[in-house]
Amino acid sequence: MEILQRLLGPRRLPPSRDGYQAPTGALARGWECDDPDCGGGGYFDDPRPGIPRRCADCGSGTYPRHAWPWEHGEERARLDALLSRAEREGEEQLAVLVRFHLLEWTFEDHLMKGHRRDALVTLADADTGLRATMRQDRYFTEGSHRFGMVYGALRSGGPDIALRVLEPWVTLAREQGPGYGTDLESDNASRTNYRSLVGSCLDWLGDGRTRSHPRRPTVLAWALDTARLPHVRHYLTADQERALTHLDPGWRTGR
Repeated sequence: MEILQRLLGPRRLPPSRDGYQAPTGALARGWECDDPDCGGGGYFDDPRPGIPRRCADCGSGTYPRHAWPWEHGEERARLDALLSRAEREGEEQLAVLVRFHLLEWTFEDHLMKGHRRDALVTLADADTGLRATMRQDRYFTEGSHRFGMVYGALRSGGPDIALRVLEPWVTLAREQGPGYGTDLESDNASRTNYRSLVGSCLDWLGDGRTRSHPRRPTVLAWALDTARLPHVRHYLTADQERALTHLDPGWRTGR
């Protein structure tokens, strides 16, 4: 009877590489080989309740890449394992980055649970920490972390909470603080920070819930004004340039 229940009952995905066990009924968006030297893996067109038991390339076992929202738990296990390793091996620079990613995760976790006040406290902690780290290390790329919080806010909170991330970020960039310098040709941190800011504005504008939002003209102006800066417009991605042209065909000249 137990064997029949296992065969006929809902399939349960195996644990992730870092030990996250999703509940019965969780879906996978892909899989990866458990042999780090193989590199086998892939993604599914639609989430599935199972993954291949063995890698088709080398025959090793496999780990799931969870679909959302179970991906959220998988990511926490990955970050915890990464931080533990960094602290154990004395990799302080990596530990700093992972701690900020954990703040991003916690921010979205509060939003997923409907704890808006706790999310805003985490956002304030992240903002303070990012600004302090930027002052200490001009090569620190905070943009990817703020980008992650905007993305998490849109996915699990909404456009209004995403604006709570974006607005002080725009102000910071305009103040030309460390990491937002003008020598982008030789400063990858600045390039990353500006591209992340433009990308976050575009993500907000691309969300269907913002089409009639009263702050839409403001966010559009943030995106265009930042992208037009002489030290920014030549370092945008092709996707960003296409999105900006769709929003305003004359964005480069402001006409």
